[in-house]
Amino acid sequence: MKVLVVDEELPWPLNTGKRLRTYNLLLRMQREHELHLVCHGEADTLPGCPNVVVHPVASPVVAQHGAKFYSALLANLWSPDPYVVQRHSSKGMRKTIADLVASEAFDLVHCEWTPYTVNLLEVLEAYPSVLSTHNVEALIWKRLWEREPNPLKKSYIWLQWKKMEKYEARAVHLYDKVMCVSDEDKQCIVGEFDCPHVTVVPNGVDEQYFAPDAGDEMKNSMVFTGSMDWRPNQDAVNYFVNDIFPLIREALPTASFTIVGRFPPEDMTRKWQRVEGVTVTGTVDDVRTYIARSSLYVVPLRIGGGSRLKILEALSMRKRVLSTTVGAEGLKLDSGQHLMLEDSAEGFARMAVNMLSSPSEFEHLADNGMQRVLSMYTWDSIATVMNDVWMRARESRAHAS
Repeated sequence: MKVLVVDEELPWPLNTGKRLRTYNLLLRMQREHELHLVCHGEADTLPGCPNVVVHPVASPVVAQHGAKFYSALLANLWSPDPYVVQRHSSKGMRKTIADLVASEAFDLVHCEWTPYTVNLLEVLEAYPSVLSTHNVEALIWKRLWEREPNPLKKSYIWLQWKKMEKYEARAVHLYDKVMCVSDEDKQCIVGEFDCPHVTVVPNGVDEQYFAPDAGDEMKNSMVFTGSMDWRPNQDAVNYFVNDIFPLIREALPTASFTIVGRFPPEDMTRKWQRVEGVTVTGTVDDVRTYIARSSLYVVPLRIGGGSRLKILEALSMRKRVLSTTVGAEGLKLDSGQHLMLEDSAEGFARMAVNMLSSPSEFEHLADNGMQRVLSMYTWDSIATVMNDVWMRARESRAHAS
């Protein structure tokens, strides 16, 4: 098939969970299909993907700081769409899409992120279509609202949550097929948005890249990896540094915590690094080094949706993992068998101390977790499911006509 794919950005370099998922699936899909990727940016090729034709478009996105950003937030109060949708609405992208559909014979249109539906409204009726939902976006806004202590910010977040609910409920019905990454997200899309044509295409891991490392672990060391310009990750690290890590240090004074991920906010970095035992790396070339030498991989997320690639990567490297329930949401993993789950600060700290003090008692988690990843979460097997969704989308439109 010839497929038009529309996304926020080129999925390269592979330094975010979204980019990892998108790249690994496009890499495999382009082996069977000719893909035309319309995205914001300047690069016109996708490494390793000769059958992906990239059509770059200048980005309209306003940086999330300064007077222009706050003016845009204020102006959004009068818009029916959530700010994230308004922010990514792009005349340039819509023109590029219109030019492509006028010159190429596409078999399918694939939208790689729900907010980008706003740039596809004029073509969705004409082509078989698939929407890839990396999260139920409204659920993330709901959880941000629940955690926000500032009354003014809380009110604004509530508006964004409600706008996103309405937007997603409309968007999913514009496509022939919808993909999501977890059973929980499917239940929400089917139940809350009354959309029955949903298939779970889970997140995965490159098991050959994220392979076990024979090097020594640093005693009493913990690590968290993730894009630090994403608010749920910022909340997770704040929660860990402020509420959990001090309790761990009381029992294990040599305990350390390393925060690995791109674009950590400067104010948060300064605050975190004032805590003894905490290190913030910022962007790194290879997260595997930090994962490999840690004694414990922690995922203290309280906000989020979809499912976490970071847990799959750690388990693929045969690491012991301690997470909150939200952190492991969407993955078919059992507490006590593949990882450990704790939600309260006291429980999380107590379990971390146990896992650091007696690592051999938790080795079965690393073994079982790695085997579960290898049996259920490889990109090759997941791409097969996605390919089936594409085929069924095309066939459903053919039958309807």
